[in-house]
Amino acid sequence: MFNRLRISGAALALSLTFFAGEAFAQSSLQPVSSVLQTMINILTGPIASMLAILAVISCGFLAWTGRFTWGIAGSVIMGIVLVFGSTQIVSFFQGALGH
Repeated sequence: MFNRLRISGAALALSLTFFAGEAFAQSSLQPVSSVLQTMINILTGPIASMLAILAVISCGFLAWTGRFTWGIAGSVIMGIVLVFGSTQIVSFFQGALGH
């Protein structure tokens, strides 16, 4: 009984996937793309710059009080590199894979 219910549920999900695929293929992805681009602009724009400045200031205060370690320095530097270099990193991998 439970196995039959599971199989019928899987068949229903698969059939709905085909119907949704046709409708999704007909619609434009422009609204989704613009929302994602806006999120990228927000997360790598002036707000991210201010957060990076605050992280460096925090490192300065930690060094000032003698509690600064190389692990913290590496984390802050790596975080800044990944946030602001994200578009170049993705472009590099897309170019390497031929996309």
